Amino acid sequence: MFNLVGIVEGCMLAIKGTYDDQWLWDQFRCGNVEAFGMITRLHFQSLFNYGTRFSRDEELVKDCIQDLFLELWKNKKGIGPTGSIKFYLFKSIRRKLFREIRKSRPFLELTGIPFDAGFFSVVPVQETIEEQEQITQKIGLVRNIIGKLSKRQQEIIYLRYYLEADLDQIAEIMTLKRQSVYNLLQDAFNQFRKNAGKESFPFLL
Repeated sequence: MFNLVGIVEGCMLAIKGTYDDQWLWDQFRCGNVEAFGMITRLHFQSLFNYGTRFSRDEELVKDCIQDLFLELWKNKKGIGPTGSIKFYLFKSIRRKLFREIRKSRPFLELTGIPFDAGFFSVVPVQETIEEQEQITQKIGLVRNIIGKLSKRQQEIIYLRYYLEADLDQIAEIMTLKRQSVYNLLQDAFNQFRKNAGKESFPFLL
């Protein structure tokens, strides 16, 4: 049976260009096809971008995302509520990708699964040659420091500063304790301060 009120609310949200996660997720769990379609359109690309940090096999990543959405629709009645659709999906695709990667590498520990943060893949263009040289030098320094961090630390930085996840959300996505996330992040900060200097450290953050 169609939920007329839900559809009207959805249309209004679409017109405004805003989406309430709780409403959208509840509509999906109730079998609203339009809400499910909206979720896939909103999050497919970000899931793909995140997934390709773990594997360069783009087809594998796409297949995992498609499988994830199929499973969500199939099991929609038994899925609980969430405060953030994006981070719920991130945790799910991370777990699914790990399972697929370990099929070909069964003895691989979770901490050994690669993560390519891809920070600063594009260097911002500056107005003067001097400014361009300075920012290129700083980016090179940051890339070098990040490359020395553990894969977990790189992923935490990616989630925290590129995707704006808070510590609790990161802990949930990565299946870690909040204190562990905090400790890993602080250790990364210390390495930046030690190697980049206090004046350069804010450049990353």
